[in-house]
Amino acid sequence: MNRAVSWLPVMIRLTAVGYLLFFVPDLVFAITHRANALFDWGGGGDPIAVMFSTVYIVWALFLFASAKAPLANRLFLDFNLTANSAHFAAMFAMAVTMRDERAHLAGVVALGLITTVPLAACWLPVRRRD
Repeated sequence: MNRAVSWLPVMIRLTAVGYLLFFVPDLVFAITHRANALFDWGGGGDPIAVMFSTVYIVWALFLFASAKAPLANRLFLDFNLTANSAHFAAMFAMAVTMRDERAHLAGVVALGLITTVPLAACWLPVRRRD
């Protein structure tokens, strides 16, 4: 338990850094109209990339702020885990069931696990204790 408490601010910040490392380049590629296979959003293309990138960049800023006092920001941290779990569950279902989305399966699984599991492993024990 003490380990989860000590690692929680670090995990929150690492999650935020991960969002920025993925979505800032995505936003740059989208607004400069440069194609990039890593950020292939399908038929909607650049407008979808701009929307998602903007949301997740702002989200990362809020994660950085919440890392200073995680228990005071429990609703946001709960929202973060719930929303990302739902988002990646939907993306996983689409990648499995929709032929055009199957190319995204490995990325969906990797991003879903990398952005959700480590933070949940630190946050949920702390949240249950309080």
